[in-house]
Amino acid sequence: MLTKPKAVFPEISSAAEFNQTATAKNWPMICDETLQFQASMLTELLNLWQEQAGDGIPERNALTARKLQPFIRNISIFERIGDGLKRRYRVRLMGSGIVQYYGELTGKHFDESIPEKFQDRWYAFCDVPLLTQKPMRFILRADTFEKSYMTVEYLCAPLKMEGGAIKSALTGVVFSGLRPWSDIEAEERKRLGLDAPA
Repeated sequence: MLTKPKAVFPEISSAAEFNQTATAKNWPMICDETLQFQASMLTELLNLWQEQAGDGIPERNALTARKLQPFIRNISIFERIGDGLKRRYRVRLMGSGIVQYYGELTGKHFDESIPEKFQDRWYAFCDVPLLTQKPMRFILRADTFEKSYMTVEYLCAPLKMEGGAIKSALTGVVFSGLRPWSDIEAEERKRLGLDAPA
């Protein structure tokens, strides 16, 4: 039986809608569909995803532990359960490089483990690649678990479940504390032609 989520959030179905929402809600996050990664590891993970995808979306089973081994510390897999306002997201896998910043969330739902004030952005982060059926790049400040001094670059890419449903998202994550978010945000907004936040 599907458990009702503790909170409900509208689905966000495009990079443009994500960025508009992020600006309106003051999320320190940007969605970039150009996939111009700064971290080479994320480019390599995207290449693997594309190799397995062919002309579509790879099956989750195609990305075996052996293929993912070079990235395993820095990846997670999220699974969407249910649809629309009844959807929930569960963490199916979280690498140790992410756990050291966010804690161990494997097996937990977002609405059980993410502080409530941050849940809408986590839902949106997963919604966009699953609803567009395309990989996305995200750049953000790591506010969720009181790591605001860190910036994070993500690849979030859809995966097919057995039977063809697109209900899983593979994420690659690279953390950095070398530059302030304000500088990174200004550069990214300029590069992507996004308005500066008010």
